[in-house]
Amino acid sequence: MGYIRYKLPERTHMILKGVCEKLDMKESEVSRIALMEYLKSLGVLSEGMKKHRLMRR
Repeated sequence: MGYIRYKLPERTHMILKGVCEKLDMKESEVSRIALMEYLKSLGVLSEGMKKHRLMRR
């Protein structure tokens, strides 16, 4: 597992905190989900998974 450090603008961080409170989730979990969804939307994640499957066979 890897760790990512990032700096958000103050306004964005306040929005993130509000979402986390409403969902009763940690900031790290919401950030992880957001990153995964972003990578899926770019097609990066699916492409990486295809390569991983090919290597495992």
